[in-house]
Amino acid sequence: MQYVELPSLLYRYFSLNGRVSIPGLGALSMVRIPAVIDFSTRQLFPPFQVLKFKTNNTDSTPDQSSYIARLSGMNSEVVDNELKLLGEELKNRLMAERKLEWMDVGSFSVSDEGEIGFAPKTVTTDFFLPVHYLHVLRPDAEHTIKVGEEEKTNTDMEVFFEDQRANAGKNKWQTAEWVLVLIAVLLLAIRFMFGSFDLLESRYNPLKFITPKATYRVI
Repeated sequence: MQYVELPSLLYRYFSLNGRVSIPGLGALSMVRIPAVIDFSTRQLFPPFQVLKFKTNNTDSTPDQSSYIARLSGMNSEVVDNELKLLGEELKNRLMAERKLEWMDVGSFSVSDEGEIGFAPKTVTTDFFLPVHYLHVLRPDAEHTIKVGEEEKTNTDMEVFFEDQRANAGKNKWQTAEWVLVLIAVLLLAIRFMFGSFDLLESRYNPLKFITPKATYRVI
C-alpha cells in the first residue's frame, strides 16, 4: 500500500468517527461543546465543535487499524507498521518545513522547543446563531436557588420563610405571656411585703376620725 493512500483513509476515518491517531505526530479529536445560556444577556448560544490535539497518544487505535485494514485489504499488523512509517516521514517533513498541512483540516507546526502543535483551519460558516429569550417566572414551577454553599429549591425557601413568619408570631405571644407573668409575680411580691393578700385593704385608705357631737346638755 502506498503512503499516498493512508492520509486519505485516515481522513475518512476521522470524518466518520471524529477522531484520528497519527503515529509520530499525535491524536486529533472533535469535541462537541453543548449550548450555553447567558442569563445576564438573556441569550442562548448554540452548540459548536472544536478540534483538540494531544501529543501523548500517538499509537493507532484498534478500531482505526481495523477500519483501514478492511478498506485496504491488509491485516491490522501491516497497517500499524505502515502508519508508523508514515508518521516518521510526516514528522521529518514537519521538522524540516516547520509547518505541515493535513487534508484541509488544519496544520501541524513545531515550536522552537520542538513541541508539536495543531491549528485547525478557521471555518466562518455559522449554521446556528445565538437566540434571545425572555425570562418567564411561573409561580408553580420549581427551580433551584443557590443559598450560600447549598442548593435549595424555591419550594424549600417558601416553606423556610413561612416557618420564620410563624415562629416570629409565636415569639411575640410568648413575650407577651412572660410580661403578664412578671407583672403578676411583681404584684404578689408587693402584697407579701405588706403582709396581706387583700387588694382592697384599708391601710391604703387611712381612716379619718370624726368627733361626734354631744347628744346631751350639761345643766
